[in-house]
Amino acid sequence: MTDRWIVVVRRNLYSEIAHLSPGGRRALHDALAALAEDPRPAESRREPLRTAELRRVATAPAADTGITVTLLYRVHDPAEGRPGQVEVLFLVAGP
Repeated sequence: MTDRWIVVVRRNLYSEIAHLSPGGRRALHDALAALAEDPRPAESRREPLRTAELRRVATAPAADTGITVTLLYRVHDPAEGRPGQVEVLFLVAGP
């Protein structure tokens, strides 16, 4: 699956990301990089919807604050020679 996925973060989430601590942004970066490798990791959970594949996963705790960021994202499978897409829809940061 390597090089078959593109991660897209919705523009409205940029301000939420900007409010994260440096450690929180690093934890988020690492989680997004992992989703680019495999958007369906074992630690993610599938949300029960019929028309879309929504999943959620939490980052590792931030090194500086200990918070985790929970991501809700949609998986669009690869098609016709195009890579798949991981669309980050929502994120929540907290202890």
